[in-house]
Amino acid sequence: MTSPSPTHARNLRHDVEGLRAIAVGTVLLYHLHMPGVSGGFAGVDVFFVISGFLITSALLREVERSGTVSIVDFYARRARRLLPAASVVILFTLVVGWFVLPVSARSNLLSDVFGSTLYVVNWVLASRSVDYLAEGSGASPLQHYWSLSVEEQFYLIWPLMILLAVLLAARFRLRPRRTMLLLLSLLGAASLVWSIVQTSANPATAYFATTTRLWELAAGAVLAFAVPRLAQLPRWAAQLAVAAGVAMILVSVTVYDQGTPWPGSAAILPVLGSVLVIAAGVPGRPTVVGRLLSLPPMVWIGGLSYAIYLWHWPLVVLAEARWGELAVPLLVGLGVLSILLAWATKILVEDPIRFRRSLSSRPWRSLAMGGLTMAIICGITGAAWISRPTLDDSITTPGAAALVADPEAAVWEPITDPSSAYTQAGPLEPDPELARDDIPSYYADECQIAQGEPDPDPDCVYGVPDSDTEVVLWGDSKLGQYFAGYEAIAKNENWRLTTYLKSSCAATIAGHHMEDCNQFGRTVLDTLVSQEDPPHLVIMNSGSGPKPELLEGMTEAATQLQDAGIPVLLMMDNSSPGAEIYECAAEHIDDLRACDFPLQEPMGGQLMTSLSEATGATLLDVRAWICPEGPECPVAIGGQLIYRQGSHITDTYARTLTPFLYRELSELGFTEATAEEIELGDVPQRTSDR
Repeated sequence: MTSPSPTHARNLRHDVEGLRAIAVGTVLLYHLHMPGVSGGFAGVDVFFVISGFLITSALLREVERSGTVSIVDFYARRARRLLPAASVVILFTLVVGWFVLPVSARSNLLSDVFGSTLYVVNWVLASRSVDYLAEGSGASPLQHYWSLSVEEQFYLIWPLMILLAVLLAARFRLRPRRTMLLLLSLLGAASLVWSIVQTSANPATAYFATTTRLWELAAGAVLAFAVPRLAQLPRWAAQLAVAAGVAMILVSVTVYDQGTPWPGSAAILPVLGSVLVIAAGVPGRPTVVGRLLSLPPMVWIGGLSYAIYLWHWPLVVLAEARWGELAVPLLVGLGVLSILLAWATKILVEDPIRFRRSLSSRPWRSLAMGGLTMAIICGITGAAWISRPTLDDSITTPGAAALVADPEAAVWEPITDPSSAYTQAGPLEPDPELARDDIPSYYADECQIAQGEPDPDPDCVYGVPDSDTEVVLWGDSKLGQYFAGYEAIAKNENWRLTTYLKSSCAATIAGHHMEDCNQFGRTVLDTLVSQEDPPHLVIMNSGSGPKPELLEGMTEAATQLQDAGIPVLLMMDNSSPGAEIYECAAEHIDDLRACDFPLQEPMGGQLMTSLSEATGATLLDVRAWICPEGPECPVAIGGQLIYRQGSHITDTYARTLTPFLYRELSELGFTEATAEEIELGDVPQRTSDR
């Protein structure tokens, strides 16, 4: 049986293990929704400081001993230390999550497995955090691997920087330690400034980004350089430092909460507190708080902290996915189970591999073991990814057309019993697993302007771009959901289709609670009214609730367009199922009517009606072909899933609404084609987008 090496035991600091226990304990209690630790997420920042200190201390000892750093040995040690336990938890989460999570979450699960295995999941999560379409996707059971990714990305560059510093010092006759410290300090200072700036400007991405967290690891690393000076720290100073440090950490985890901008300047408190605790223990003289941190239970938990951190979050997320909101006793049980699994993992997996002599004596074996493990996980995940359903290029089911009584009639009327067109059981187009992916093609062109971005993109032009006749779509994603239909009509009518579509932003110039929406709208309006050739038509919408100030802003925008001689058409909002209804469809694929939901007034319904009354603009309404009049709305019609994110229509179903939109525009006199020339089968296929 393998056992810890003498070097490992000699370098183990019990007070630091106790600090690990505090860090993992606060994170665990926070994720178990326990009261009193509203800022428990700061425990991760404590981990960063500890990691930066310990790893840099080991690297400095190596430089002092050999004059250089062995990159191979360093990464071999990291592979033995991190990969075994991390891989076990990833595989567990993949297998259990595949069966427990909603099928619509499988794409995110697989991408997170890839990201976690390759230590880039923080960037996957950062991208998802600002993805408007990812709303409602739920917490990832591997979300906590973001911090491991940040650490490993830091350690990908830090040994190389040390090696560079050694070479520069030799080349220019500089002191190696000072050169290393200078490079590290510059990196840490730049990261701190960037963290403060980005936390204010882009808080969602700042939380996960490596660039906003490097300074925390650098803080621990800088402390490692100060060890020789700290060895003479007076006892009274050590007593004061460790007490103040623990107090700072406790204030952070009890006073901060989810509303605190993070990391930014707020993270300085737990980071500085961690630095003080570690610094106070450098002289090796016992302190009152240091003794408490070094108590056997604290040291034991600290030794399990890595595995506890790995296990606790998947258990919570998967349990909530299976049973819903968890009672306190069950949450406590999950916490205990996390510790037990961590203990078993350390005994059976971590230590046997970490301290196996056949691996530690031959670094390349460790690297090969790590590479093979990662390759196996990626291979399994890749096979699962390939087996997923795909969005077909062609649409083979009727969708909304199934509601039409007589396709040859001059005016399309719904069938006598619309419920007969409601799909009773699968399969569906698209498969519910792909609902969130079934979006209009303009998203791929980044023409759905993100929240926070105030400027329109002048390149978002479709249809016939060089046409002299321009039709404009101005509004939010609830108007954008019909993009495929409007694009097909534009091509048929020889229109230039210009899109001014922005997430969560109504077509307004004032009154929206997000100022970037108002600024965006003012720019759009100025562009439209100042054009030498005014648009043939501007279609406006809002999926927002009725607010007097927003109605006023939209009315002013529409009135200015009309005063400039530009026709305005309003697009009515559609009803909302009130939940991610595609998950219900996946769970009840053999009884889809179990997912029927009450017909309700659309969120933007009253606002659009009031806007029509205020401006005299026509309100285009296709709700009868989405949810026919009746007490309940279906989840699928004519073999097609209707809804994706929130109340948005799937691109598949929206395409089958194209003939209805086309006829409405024709009857209003905006098209060359007559209503009789527009057939129910005039549905654009995805291949036509290319």
